[in-house]
Amino acid sequence: MLAENMIDLQQCELMIDWCAGVLDTGSLGTVESSMTKVAVSEALMRVADKCVQVMGGTGVTDKTIVETMFREIRAFRIYDGPTEVHKWSLAKKLRRDWKAVQD
Repeated sequence: MLAENMIDLQQCELMIDWCAGVLDTGSLGTVESSMTKVAVSEALMRVADKCVQVMGGTGVTDKTIVETMFREIRAFRIYDGPTEVHKWSLAKKLRRDWKAVQD
């Protein structure tokens, strides 16, 4: 589980760097931002869940870093638009792009 967390966190860092690079070019980066928000928030939820699993019952008791992280990351999935809304928006873009190629 710890190795999986390490992989997830590295992927998050790479995705954030990629998105920042796009934004640095002056692009709005709407698609990249949505993709990054979804991927990072989902990965962080997996990381938090595995941390709770590793710590057992202690992981969900008050005033532990793991409990705080789990609670805050759950809320992070809602900030800046719920993850499902970002997925829906990305799916609409894929559909528009696919239709454009078909015409």
